[in-house]
Amino acid sequence: MATLIDSLTNLVAPATGQIAEKLGESETAVSRGVTSSFGSVLGGLVNKTKDPTAFGQIFDLISSRPASTNLTSDLQTAVGGLGTSGATNTSTKFLGMLFGGRTNAVGDLLGRTAGFKNPTSGSSLLSFAVPLVLGFFGKRVHDDGLNASSLTNLLTSERDSIVAAAPPGFMSVLESAPQTPRVEEREFRKTATPADRPYIRDTRTEGGRRWLWPVVGVAAVALAWLAVSHSKPRRTSEAVTTGMTASAGGLIDTSAGEVSKTVGSLGAFGKRRLPNGVELNVPEYGIETKVIGFIESPQPVNDLTWFDFDRLNFASGSARILPESQEQLSNIASILRAYPNVTVKIGGYTDNVGSSAANMKLSKDRADAVKQALVRSGIAPNRVTTEGYGSLHPVADNSTEEGRERNRRIAVKVTHK
Repeated sequence: MATLIDSLTNLVAPATGQIAEKLGESETAVSRGVTSSFGSVLGGLVNKTKDPTAFGQIFDLISSRPASTNLTSDLQTAVGGLGTSGATNTSTKFLGMLFGGRTNAVGDLLGRTAGFKNPTSGSSLLSFAVPLVLGFFGKRVHDDGLNASSLTNLLTSERDSIVAAAPPGFMSVLESAPQTPRVEEREFRKTATPADRPYIRDTRTEGGRRWLWPVVGVAAVALAWLAVSHSKPRRTSEAVTTGMTASAGGLIDTSAGEVSKTVGSLGAFGKRRLPNGVELNVPEYGIETKVIGFIESPQPVNDLTWFDFDRLNFASGSARILPESQEQLSNIASILRAYPNVTVKIGGYTDNVGSSAANMKLSKDRADAVKQALVRSGIAPNRVTTEGYGSLHPVADNSTEEGRERNRRIAVKVTHK
């Protein structure tokens, strides 16, 4: 069954060329931007489900759409409005309800993720997505009898795919949105320091606090000595808790999820131009560079050449891809678009901790999650196959922590080029 993101991006797909022409951007960038714009708007809706009052107001706006909503007509109207003087009042109001004072920040993030040349294209595409989302959900409200509660359940059930479609860092932008001060706070700020009265720093207690500084200095020296003297025995545990291990690769458990190899070992980032003109910003020793090199080399396809993802993060113990992984997944999708004859296989691996059946299922679920992310980026499903290997094919010794870290990974193999 198609996800909400799939349904909306499929609706817009036939108009990608028109949108690109209107914005003056490449079709590849627009394709990425469309997915990110819907991910952003739906992500804002998911965020608002935590506030029933605010979500109720949003639902009222959605349900006010006429029952005869024609999504194709909405699409053409939205495309026609691109490149005009600005967003409609409805789009501006809706985005304000979702993002408050962070609408421009979300638009900028969207534009950078898509790779737009024009700094306003991200905001334009964000506004473009609003009437389509309103029409889509308005139709669902009338046709399927959705109410605010069932719409909330629908959105939260697809949270993972929505966050994966949104730009990397989107949820952080949302969570850092400034709060509108309460009326009494605004009045206090306005009257606390009259314009005709200079601000005078309170110095009444400074003399009484001077004795504190020597004490603070002594305490700082003592703490520094303790940190140095205890740093060696704690080095191993710190490497695990921060997720920055010296191991050459593999997934490691951290409080934030499970992550691939430390970025520091991937070399410097640099531009890599693909045959279709798209430029990627990728690390010198990262998976993107290795896959491109293999595709362009005369080396034949074989069953032994796998490339490990190195910036692909999952929530601990699950197949939920974390938002910061989107950049690398977008890069892999761009590579596949640039080499249309290439097909790949995604392999999931785990260590031998836990039952074999659970490990096999988790490894397959994670491989499938990567495939779905690539498909959402426009890659045909028949170009990507998946397999979960569980802990049946370890590449390192599972009896050591380093070996287990090496075996927890997602890898890609080129099956045709």
